[in-house]
Amino acid sequence: MTRKRYLYLHIAVLSICLLSASFPASGQGGRRTGLQDSRGANADRSAPRLVLVIIVDQFRYDFLDRFGDLLGKGGFRRLTGEGALFTDANYDYIPTYTAPGHAAIFTGSVPARNGIVGNTWYDRQAGRVRVMVSDDSARVVTNDGPAARTGAPSPRVLIGTTIGDQMRLASNLKSRVIAVSYKDRSAVLPGGQRPNGAYWFDSSSGAFVTSDYYFKELPDWVKKFNSAKGVDKYFGAKWERALPSDVYERAGSGNSSNEANKSGKFPYTITGGDAKPGPRFYNAFQATPFASEYLVDFAEAAIEAESLGSDSFPDLLSISFSTPDLVGHAHGPDSEEVLDIYVRLDRVIADLLGKVDRRVGRGNTLVVVTGDHGVSPVPEYISSIGMDAGRLSPRDIVEAANRSVVARFGEGKWVQGFVNDQLYLDRSLIADRKVDSAEVERLAGEAALTVPGIVSYFTRSDIIKGRIQAGSLSRRVMNGFNSARSGDVWVITRPFMFVAEGNLAATHGSPYSYDTHVPVILWGPGIRRGRYHAECSPADIAPTLAVLLNIEPPSNRTGRVLAEALATQ
Repeated sequence: MTRKRYLYLHIAVLSICLLSASFPASGQGGRRTGLQDSRGANADRSAPRLVLVIIVDQFRYDFLDRFGDLLGKGGFRRLTGEGALFTDANYDYIPTYTAPGHAAIFTGSVPARNGIVGNTWYDRQAGRVRVMVSDDSARVVTNDGPAARTGAPSPRVLIGTTIGDQMRLASNLKSRVIAVSYKDRSAVLPGGQRPNGAYWFDSSSGAFVTSDYYFKELPDWVKKFNSAKGVDKYFGAKWERALPSDVYERAGSGNSSNEANKSGKFPYTITGGDAKPGPRFYNAFQATPFASEYLVDFAEAAIEAESLGSDSFPDLLSISFSTPDLVGHAHGPDSEEVLDIYVRLDRVIADLLGKVDRRVGRGNTLVVVTGDHGVSPVPEYISSIGMDAGRLSPRDIVEAANRSVVARFGEGKWVQGFVNDQLYLDRSLIADRKVDSAEVERLAGEAALTVPGIVSYFTRSDIIKGRIQAGSLSRRVMNGFNSARSGDVWVITRPFMFVAEGNLAATHGSPYSYDTHVPVILWGPGIRRGRYHAECSPADIAPTLAVLLNIEPPSNRTGRVLAEALATQ
């Protein structure tokens, strides 16, 4: 062999060796259990291995300040002190409900784009009100397998992708996405189109379940968790105040709308009226501080079983705490119960963060905390201190609208439904009578204004044709309007007034600050600590995470990147 040919052969062998070192061998492309980084020497090793998104249902911004001195050092105070706190984050759409809030956080968009127009909506084709995430082709999956009945939750109604979907796409499905909550919509929508799992609590059995949209059988770790029946240990537990009783003087008492929901009736014995653990107990359990503890137990089981944060492909875990919303609806935001729930939730989150630190590593986890909406004060409480407040009956609005249209165009049930503060008109009747739909909408809207407490309305025709006056309220209506799913006339109440039936002490859904203003907290690698006062929205979280993870943002994103809180690379 000549010297030149020997040199060529040596170079070829060396090149093959280098290529072999750069690519994994066949069959090694699956999930890794170590910390090997197959992206090469130039990989960004500062990128998080776990994105932990914590949503607190009904987390009004002012709770951070009102309860701040009662909180420990390891929970909210740790995150706000070491991370980035956005003080002027508002949802820029209505209605401000749970499903649209969770969708906005993870899609980075608004109902007009992602299609999640409420917790429920009026399905014109079916002629009935539907739960937003209900899927006629899906079945609930329990420890025993798929149930016989259909109508289980799935994300099929969601339009576009979530940040978790984008993480999965960017990693060739190696990133893992898990979402857990007590409410089905609070797990389904954060999970996105194709997560590795979305789980919620079934109050009929006291177990965490999923639907066969995801898989036909629960993973073994979920079956094991359910089989242990850990929830039953809370049967008969007493919910006592976590702090000395004089601390609770800052909370209102007796400000609920009815005697059953009056504040400050501690201790609460958790049985639901059952003699032993059963559906009524499991339902009551969710509105106690013990429920947040148990949800974290389940989330920690998911972290371990799914090996979240164990390698260089970043994973996402979404935990949505539903209990504050259930307690807030029952007792109102100024109650002793809400104060106690947040003090205890702070401890639960501190414990979770400590365990994640030990398992994944303090410098390897990116934490996001926000709320899906705020909450109104109890109207009776506001009235008692001399301010104008009240409750409106949806029946009064529907009857006023229908009477007005009947007087002009003749007998008929012109209003088919009233959902999300929107009148849905009978389009078939409008077509049969050969009347102008815009005029029917106007008549219905003007009639709604005669109901005390209604101050404005918007019609479908004006929204679609761009004939509404510019302003923050108009923008929130337009951002919440989806032409396929929204109603024909949108009514707006006065502040501190809401449309509701039943005996809930307080609710949400309005365009006012007490419903739109929530905290946004970012903590972890790539985040510059500080308080930031520029206007922003929870819809900005997903595009910001996309920048931190160096991936494409969700397909329908409308939010901006919160660049002011990003550390210089």
